[in-house]
Amino acid sequence: MMAATKAQSTKKGRDNYGRNYDRGRSCEEKIARSLRGSGWSVSLSPGSRGWDLTARKNGRTRRIQIKCLSSRRIGSAAVARTRIAHRPWNIKTIPAGAEVWVIDADGRRYIIRGPA
Repeated sequence: MMAATKAQSTKKGRDNYGRNYDRGRSCEEKIARSLRGSGWSVSLSPGSRGWDLTARKNGRTRRIQIKCLSSRRIGSAAVARTRIAHRPWNIKTIPAGAEVWVIDADGRRYIIRGPA
């Protein structure tokens, strides 16, 4: 049997366990519906392994990582970039052709792209 994670070791963590995954997955599904409405063929990765979404259209492929902030408001793309570069995500570089979409509490979407 595996040892309990830090989240499982406290009452607050146990009460919240699994909710972050559920919130993130519902946000991914919302973005997938939006992309499908724009004509993209979208697949969600099982268990959010690798990229959350892979979208294809006219021979173009987009690898998208989704970050939903349920309690934060972000005012600009620069703030979104700073936010993902630190805890808990620590995304320092984005690979070529990849995107990180940051959705804030008000539903604003910031798309941060890796080099072309």
